[in-house]
Amino acid sequence: MDKGRIAALSDGIVAIAATIMALELAVPEVLSMESLRGQFPTFFAYFVSFTLIYLGWRSHHNAFQKAERINSAVFLTNGLWLLLVSLIPFATGLIGRHPDSSIAAVVYVLVVGSWTLSFQFLDIAVTKANPDAPKDEVRAPVARVILFGGYALSLVLAFFVPRAPLFVIALSSLVMGIRIIKGNR
Repeated sequence: MDKGRIAALSDGIVAIAATIMALELAVPEVLSMESLRGQFPTFFAYFVSFTLIYLGWRSHHNAFQKAERINSAVFLTNGLWLLLVSLIPFATGLIGRHPDSSIAAVVYVLVVGSWTLSFQFLDIAVTKANPDAPKDEVRAPVARVILFGGYALSLVLAFFVPRAPLFVIALSSLVMGIRIIKGNR
């Protein structure tokens, strides 16, 4: 299988997901500080989701850079990763429009958490198909605690403080971003 075609399709779907989220950002009919404050949940959900997608795209890019061979397992796992990234705009719009809803918070956490987990499976498939390829840094134990600990805490908080999961996920994404930057010095 041609990894260039798979990477190009993946890049396109990621770009479309980010674009769909941007289209959710509505300009208020009346410009005022109050109307802008009312848009904060939508803007914050967009910011968090865009950050997740951008970091996920970076990891995906690295996975395909190190892969010399693409087998059926990599192809199918990448398809799952793409399916889940395509759901992020829906989950982002849901939590942005309904920031006080536990249902919206749970859906958001489940979608982005499942998408992150699917990348773990994708990187495992890539490294199995390419035994000399290094594991992605998100497979390190500390990274898994940061990512999946954040998702687990977010899922619990979603039932009690529906606005909290976005902040927890934003914080864990920030910590992961800093780890990635420090790791590449």
